[in-house]
Amino acid sequence: MATQTGAIVYRGPSMLDGSPIVMIAVGFKGSANKKTGPALIQTYILREDMHPVLASRTGKDTGICGSCKHRGLYEGLGEIAIRIEGSRLCYVNLGQGVTVVHNSYVRGIYDACPESELSALFADRLIRMGTYGDPAAVPQHIWRAMLARSAGRTGYTHQWTDPRFAWLQAYVMASVDTLEEASEAQAAGWRTFRVAPPIGWTRENTESLCPASAEGGKVTTCDDCQLCSGKEGKGRRNVMIPDHSTQGRAIKRRHGVIFPEPRKKTAAATRPAGLTFKRNGVTV
Repeated sequence: MATQTGAIVYRGPSMLDGSPIVMIAVGFKGSANKKTGPALIQTYILREDMHPVLASRTGKDTGICGSCKHRGLYEGLGEIAIRIEGSRLCYVNLGQGVTVVHNSYVRGIYDACPESELSALFADRLIRMGTYGDPAAVPQHIWRAMLARSAGRTGYTHQWTDPRFAWLQAYVMASVDTLEEASEAQAAGWRTFRVAPPIGWTRENTESLCPASAEGGKVTTCDDCQLCSGKEGKGRRNVMIPDHSTQGRAIKRRHGVIFPEPRKKTAAATRPAGLTFKRNGVTV
């Protein structure tokens, strides 16, 4: 298995709409993502038959993103659908890592990993479930095989209103955008990750401010924290983060919100009140 570059861990129909998708895991030699940290294996869920930018522009990414409102708004239907300019609010830049992984897949760089070998491939690894794409798109048995011997994970889903994907409660957070959505998801049994307004935000008593966010002081990274790991993961509190999308950051700048340099990580600094973190013995 060529773990130096990455691996194809699923290729088949999307569990969201049946369209052809592929999931590719990369970062076995470390990730350069400063927020999530170097130890998280990144998983990209892509349309198998078209470029991700084209899929997004023409509304053919439902097999990747499902009902996520941040996909954008569209004019037309079916083959003539076109996304309305400026309506996409997703924080994932399709022209960067997503395109790199897609192009590498087209060039045949990645080997396929049989399902029977997934638990060994991800043993003692930390997994980011859906760096791009909703984890609900991939069959449950694939994720279970990947997570069987893993050291931990992080993940989010917008499909929390669909009872078909209630099994994901154990592994990922319900991604919500309002207090009303948070209450609804929590009542249905989910832990929530709420994206709050970029300015003027508030934190509920049941929520922790994301410690990897600028507002949280960037005192840790997602691979150290792992708080966003569902009901059977670390922690029991819900999590919130002020909008950190491109649009959210622009709003902060316009209002003069400037954050200081992150505090140097120390044993004390990496543990905000009420949170505990472990490395799980993962060596980076």
